[in-house]
Amino acid sequence: MIRLLERVLEKLYSDESIVPPIMRWKYVDVREYEAVYRRSVGDVAGFWGEEAKKLVWAKPWRSVIEGVPPHVRWFVGGEISAYHNVVERHRGTWVWNKPAIIWESEQGDEEAISYESLHNLVEKLSSALKSIGIGAGDWVVFYVPPTIESIALMLASIRIGAPFEAVFTGFGFYELGNRIASRRPRLLVTTDGFYRRGRVIDTVLTVRRAIEYAKHRCSTVVIERIGSVKLMESEMSFDSLKSLGGERVDSFTGPSDHPLFGLHIAYEDGYKPITHGVGGYLVQTYSTSRWIGLRPHDTYFCTVWPGWITGITYVVFGPLMIGSTIVLYEGSFDYPSIDRWWDIIERYAVTLFLTTGSALRMLSRAGNQHVKAHNMDTLKAILVTAEPLEKDVWWWTYRVVGTGGTAMITSVPESLSGRIPVLNMYIQSELATFVLGNLINYTFTPVVPGSVGRPIPGFDIDVVDEHGNSVRDSIGELVLRKPWPSMPVEAPKEFFDSWREGFYRTGDYAYMKKDFTVFVLGRRDGVMKVSGYRLSPGAVENILREKLGKNVIVVGMPDEARFEAPMIISKEGLDLKTVRNLVREYVGAISEPIGIKVMNFDEKAPKSALRLDIKKAFWS
Repeated sequence: MIRLLERVLEKLYSDESIVPPIMRWKYVDVREYEAVYRRSVGDVAGFWGEEAKKLVWAKPWRSVIEGVPPHVRWFVGGEISAYHNVVERHRGTWVWNKPAIIWESEQGDEEAISYESLHNLVEKLSSALKSIGIGAGDWVVFYVPPTIESIALMLASIRIGAPFEAVFTGFGFYELGNRIASRRPRLLVTTDGFYRRGRVIDTVLTVRRAIEYAKHRCSTVVIERIGSVKLMESEMSFDSLKSLGGERVDSFTGPSDHPLFGLHIAYEDGYKPITHGVGGYLVQTYSTSRWIGLRPHDTYFCTVWPGWITGITYVVFGPLMIGSTIVLYEGSFDYPSIDRWWDIIERYAVTLFLTTGSALRMLSRAGNQHVKAHNMDTLKAILVTAEPLEKDVWWWTYRVVGTGGTAMITSVPESLSGRIPVLNMYIQSELATFVLGNLINYTFTPVVPGSVGRPIPGFDIDVVDEHGNSVRDSIGELVLRKPWPSMPVEAPKEFFDSWREGFYRTGDYAYMKKDFTVFVLGRRDGVMKVSGYRLSPGAVENILREKLGKNVIVVGMPDEARFEAPMIISKEGLDLKTVRNLVREYVGAISEPIGIKVMNFDEKAPKSALRLDIKKAFWS
């Protein structure tokens, strides 16, 4: 295993420290960073207690943290309104009249909505949800692309105390049905379709099949995008729902641990639900959103859709809490041409851009001209997340995308010398926010290409060996030694089992230098990281066993573009087209395997051990 990890590390590791010209007078040296960081983790309760005071609480907490990890509660006794702290806090400020969301479809349709107009829409939808029987504690499930209407309905749900789960539209009806069966929602929200690379994605049909599979009766609201679907008796259009809005309802105020939203996250044998509570999550989200560089004057473009933790934290919540303008794009990065994102950045004067390593990897292979054709001068930083970022891709992004066309300080456009920071950040659904990465608006240290920066203040992060001892300049496991505010209020057994020897094991291997710089190397279990998506091998194995009667092993195989790609291991030959069609239909296109390898394996052996053994062979 060490050999394969060393091969990953070779593509990431760098001893260089870069101070981008735009950050020349803002960066701190490592000793200053270390002093701030050690104070924060030396008194985690005190540190996060001070951060929590930046939110508006209806009732103050009696203690910041109670219990013994992993069974802890944050801001105990405190009561808070999620909606007030996300949107209503801006009423009476200049933010109220500025754009909250700018939306663009793949076909080029555009729409913008101000904070005030968004609030008015949310108020109307909150009343409408109440009128159809949705109340505090009722789950609402979303199967939608990013639209103004879907974000407004998520906000309307939390305004009445109804937690929501957003399901990525790359999942098939079987996985959506499992989430419906798990959450038992009172309402499901979808669209009548949307365009992906010019092709209509039929989300309504997927939802109907999922509801039938889950055997759960619930109402469905359909946001009309395509305009060609005849609604069924249990379905209503978004406009029909909106028309039900009548008497104003107050924003729900509840205890700090009231459920805010949930996700189903990948474990080896399937996807399982976790839920984040209001208080701790919003404290952590508001703090990290400020620290990564978001400000009210920013126009912010994140390419990760809600349905993944980055798209929830740093699209639905964080930017709105700050008062930034969010750019939502519904289509593919390469349609109708490879420069679509750069065109969006130029036209909307985007200042902060957040995307994935896989996307940059693919864009870098298309050459430089598609970037140079656009003005990137408005960008102040590029944030990258979801997976390891090779240093050569970092350098391409820094020099080609990040230099811009106007000289600034020591930046020379003609020589592509770089101008703005390119920062890889580490996040996990269980953690809820970024916990590793350089912070533009807090402790910005020189950037080390290929790394995920240093631990963010407030998160006691370490790399340990198999005995739980700290290791430096050596490969180990990434852990958190102390609780964090947004610990899930509901989680499966696997989460609690990850707390061993007094700390939380993230499941990722990492390498930490003596100066706290961290390189994350990938999973230590069979869970796959495909284009930044955390995918369950068991979900694919279960479908092939159920539909084909075949006992197979699914592993993540090294992939130049996507970091890992699903590979089917079978003891006998299978038709790849049949397998792919089944996986796309039931599990989703994001889990489609790249191939099938015939190998002998012991069917009685634990699958987790088999996956790791086969993975070692592939990665070696």
